[in-house]
Amino acid sequence: ETKKKREQEERERKTADEKRRQEQAKISEQKRKDEDKRKAAEAEKKRKDEAQQAEVKKKKETEERRKSAESSLKEQLAREEKERTEARAKAEQAARAQSELARYEGLIRQKVERNWVRPAGWTKGMECVVRVRLAPTGEVINATVARPSGSPAFDRSVENAVYKASPLPLPEDKDLFEHFRELELRFRPEGKV
Repeated sequence: ETKKKREQEERERKTADEKRRQEQAKISEQKRKDEDKRKAAEAEKKRKDEAQQAEVKKKKETEERRKSAESSLKEQLAREEKERTEARAKAEQAARAQSELARYEGLIRQKVERNWVRPAGWTKGMECVVRVRLAPTGEVINATVARPSGSPAFDRSVENAVYKASPLPLPEDKDLFEHFRELELRFRPEGKV
């Protein structure tokens, strides 16, 4: 009976040991599954974080490109506006210069016309072109017939009128004077210079 009892205890001990081993195996298996779940959750979280960071980076790059394009466009518009403003200023300056040129050409023509004594014997349609070189003071340096009229007396009267009119009125602006350093005047006996 003692033997039976020992065998019974031995079986119970073995059963208890087996049960403990199974429970430990279950616990180990559960720990492994929990660890796998934790690792999977961490991997998923890491993947989501990376995706979110990539999205943030993509948005940031897109915003930077947009800002860069906007800045570039603003710079281009500013350059174009500056060019238009400069072109308008140049056009206005050129128009003023042209107006000044026309005004001084008219003054020169009037002064020469007042000093011109038309010779006898001229005919309608005659024309003489005189090339005139001027000093910055308006003094006539040289007056030569560039295209004669066919009448030496008429041509000489034109040259004399230019010399008599010296000094000719000139603009004070040195840049405008360059247009008057050498000019051509057309003379017609009908009274138009």
